[in-house]
Amino acid sequence: MTSPNPVHGALRDPSSRGADHTSGQTAGQTAAKPGLLRRFGPVGTIFFIGLLIGLLFFLSRELLWSQVLRHTLGHLPNASWSWQAVGNRGLTHITYQHFELHVNQSRFLVPELTIQLGTTRPVTMTAVTGPTLVADFSWDKELRLSGGVNLQRLLPEQRVQGTVETEGFVRWRTWDKPPHQGELDIQAPGLLVVAPGIMTINLRGQATLEGNHLRLTPLQADGPVGVTADAEGFLDWNRLENTTYSISGTLTGLGNMPFSASGRLGSLWGR
Repeated sequence: MTSPNPVHGALRDPSSRGADHTSGQTAGQTAAKPGLLRRFGPVGTIFFIGLLIGLLFFLSRELLWSQVLRHTLGHLPNASWSWQAVGNRGLTHITYQHFELHVNQSRFLVPELTIQLGTTRPVTMTAVTGPTLVADFSWDKELRLSGGVNLQRLLPEQRVQGTVETEGFVRWRTWDKPPHQGELDIQAPGLLVVAPGIMTINLRGQATLEGNHLRLTPLQADGPVGVTADAEGFLDWNRLENTTYSISGTLTGLGNMPFSASGRLGSLWGR
């Protein structure tokens, strides 16, 4: 028989025993902290998944969509809304028929309004007034607009007519205050009546918003009399009819005749 070599035992790595001990501790700690679903066990996991499904499918849809409307439209001054019927409805979308939005004393009518919930854009609203206008709300308090509206259907109380197409953005610092910045490209192909006796054909221009200061430049129209002009307004967010405006430019169809006008927006509509 051969006896163990004491020198060989002394030359063994003294950390190996400690490493084995540490490895055992780590394994014990790992075993002591199982995943969330492993903690629940098979029965608990099934119950947890069932609870989530129940919240998703049996939560009051009216409560869910009323909160969406409150967080998107409720920041408008003195806003209220109603609808005649609900069409297609699901967990992430809903369609309202004959949706009415009241802001102060103005009524906006959308024959069909669809709201879609998402991740990149948390809320998307699609308003169908003949043409379709898509409004995307982002997490950083920005509203992006793309599409068009029929003014006569959108503003049934006002004596306006025509289709306005727009694309651009509007931004808020906080949702409880009016927007502070925006840029919109605007075009009204065909006949546009903004008030009795005030009409244009193929109006186009760019709107820029800074605070309550709105600038429209350059405004151009092809008829009935050609126009090239700049306009600006100071918005009264509480009562839009009290917004003041001024416009100046040239009537290109009458031998380049200069013109200017100013006043209160509500006076154009007889208010």
